[in-house]
Amino acid sequence: MKRIAIACLQVIGALSLVGIALYLAQVGVDIKWIVIGSETLVFFGFVCYRTRDFWPNPRYWAVFGAAFVLHVVGVVLVQRNRPMFPGSYYGVFGTLEAILLLGLIIMMFS
Repeated sequence: MKRIAIACLQVIGALSLVGIALYLAQVGVDIKWIVIGSETLVFFGFVCYRTRDFWPNPRYWAVFGAAFVLHVVGVVLVQRNRPMFPGSYYGVFGTLEAILLLGLIIMMFS
């Protein structure tokens, strides 16, 4: 029963992400920002889900939050000084970032 509930929540989360992305596109937000934001949510959501054993530890949330803030600041600084990169670049860099963050969290809290 628990697996079914988790699967349902994941489907609801994915549909919500798509709905929010479509709404943002309708109100005029540049699609590249929607892609960057969506990829950020997916990658950080993946890392958060895979490290759920560490959730009770407040230090985990401090590290996770700091990594998220650094990511957002880095993206804003890169976009501020350069033209918008294609979303696929963020997919590659986001994947690498998620792998590094996952490894860091596992090393720190295991």
